[in-house]
Amino acid sequence: MKKNILAIQMQSVIGEREANFSKVSSLAEKFCKNFSPDIIVLPEVWTTGWYCPIFGCVKENDGKTEKFLSELAVKYNSNVIGGSYIKTGKNGEGKNFCPVFNRRGKLIAGYEKIHLYAPDGEAQNVQSGQNPVEISLEGLKIGLSICYDIRFPELFRSYINTENPPELLLNVSAWPLSRKAQYGSMAISRAIENQSYFLALSQTGEIKNGVYNAGNSLMVSPMGEIIQKLDEKENALCVQIDTDEVEKVRKTFPNLLNRKIFDFGFRPSYIGESINV
Repeated sequence: MKKNILAIQMQSVIGEREANFSKVSSLAEKFCKNFSPDIIVLPEVWTTGWYCPIFGCVKENDGKTEKFLSELAVKYNSNVIGGSYIKTGKNGEGKNFCPVFNRRGKLIAGYEKIHLYAPDGEAQNVQSGQNPVEISLEGLKIGLSICYDIRFPELFRSYINTENPPELLLNVSAWPLSRKAQYGSMAISRAIENQSYFLALSQTGEIKNGVYNAGNSLMVSPMGEIIQKLDEKENALCVQIDTDEVEKVRKTFPNLLNRKIFDFGFRPSYIGESINV
């Protein structure tokens, strides 16, 4: 099964939701002229940009972002994985939320970011999600994650431990330019470990005061090869993936079947000099 994926790498206008709606509309129109996506993907907190001090006051409960993404799906007859935005939770708390829409514009799933990044203030303004979310879009199984989640391989392993392991793992982010090499390395590692495609999509451009997002978004094959990678300019990954390739890799190299799952919680013996207390 083959699917065309359009992943839009953009620079958000800080705190200006309507301006970012317009930017996504313009970029989608540009890239859909010569590419017909089955799935459109946007980066983390694209509606506001990665500026955590404002997360507490930009929590959405008016449905405008979901309406925009629903209309985007219908306009391009494409499933949409809507990056993320700061949504108001049931008790008024902020959630870093990734919504998923089908081609008819119906909201069919959502993932709340589990691992929050404290140094920039995200953890002080947003409440952590609790559950990994795997979706199936027209037969393509996808494991969702947001930004800092990529550092925790056990999250992605939880997707592989299901009865229907995903063919695509996805991380939408606003990743810092100062650590761009780590982002690419982890995307490749997660692809190899789980023998799946891995899409790592980041915002790009300046945030504020000389701090920049990384860009450098990439799609990685189940063998860890970079299929396509961007630089730091606004652009898009336009990639076709093939689930037959995932099946072929997993059959040829049965690494996942050979896992010793019951060992995951082991405690190693310490071999060394005794320490007298």
